[in-house]
Amino acid sequence: MSTRRCCSRRSRRISTRLYIASDFHAAEKAWRKFVNAIRLDVYKADAALLAGDLTGKAIVPIVERDGAYETELFGVHRTARGGEELAQLERDIADVGFYSFVTTGEEAERLAGDEAERDALLHRLMNERVESWLELATERLADSQVPLYLMPGNDDDFGIDEVLDRDGWGPVNADGKVLDIPGGLQLLASGWSNLTPWKTPREETEEQLYERLDGLAQQVRDPRRAVFMIHVPPHDSGLDTAPILDENLRPTVSAGDVLRGPVGSTAVRKVIETYQPLLGVHGHIHESGGERKIGETLCINPGSEAYHGILRGYLVDVGDEGIELVQRVEG
Repeated sequence: MSTRRCCSRRSRRISTRLYIASDFHAAEKAWRKFVNAIRLDVYKADAALLAGDLTGKAIVPIVERDGAYETELFGVHRTARGGEELAQLERDIADVGFYSFVTTGEEAERLAGDEAERDALLHRLMNERVESWLELATERLADSQVPLYLMPGNDDDFGIDEVLDRDGWGPVNADGKVLDIPGGLQLLASGWSNLTPWKTPREETEEQLYERLDGLAQQVRDPRRAVFMIHVPPHDSGLDTAPILDENLRPTVSAGDVLRGPVGSTAVRKVIETYQPLLGVHGHIHESGGERKIGETLCINPGSEAYHGILRGYLVDVGDEGIELVQRVEG
């Protein structure tokens, strides 16, 4: 793990340190790095936040033929001979946020033509990955004093909620709640977004999203001692800049350049402008990591390169008078 400045000074500070990340999308290496950073006390955090989008979107079949296992990953033909080679191939697929399963050529062909069965398999693999992540975090953080608060994002199917909400996990599913967290702070959490071209599971109109967020915000004791962890960034904040898509969901190009613009939520911006929380924590737009002020509220988006095995994050120190340190970290 690397940081821009030294941050191993918990014994000399009285502020509360939040370690924040987002958008892992089933990338196994990023999740393990995140859990290990908490377990090993790398950043001396007092609480960890994960701002949504836990699951991936694609299955990579590994076809068994004559004792060998074959697949394609990013256009490259891969072959394993079983044992550790097969295990490594499965790890490589998981690390970039895909789901693998070992099958026969006939079954792979049948699934390719059966959308309903393919979707059922994808949802099962999503649930299994989320369950394994929570098991790992519960085990590795058992002796940690650092609570982990996470939530699904707009891309996450509702089927994972049953897994997230089971009793016995160490990580807390904060979605749709206002929770007390270390430092006398409160956490408002919502993984929903405004409407997207992708028609994802947890999206709704700006009016519906505002009603959802405003209802939560009214439960907050003091917005200036609150963190609003809302998956989608506020509109036109600089944390929501993404390629503008045409009607075929392809990037719009002009004079050889991809056109980009704001795709965040006006409802989120309105809630932040109205309530002025201490901190806004967002994700959703992987390429728009950074920090911006909206009025008195600091809003951050860690960004994401989880597909490349890179863990991007933020450290935010909160003292009695407000935010004392904002620092991007990666590893």
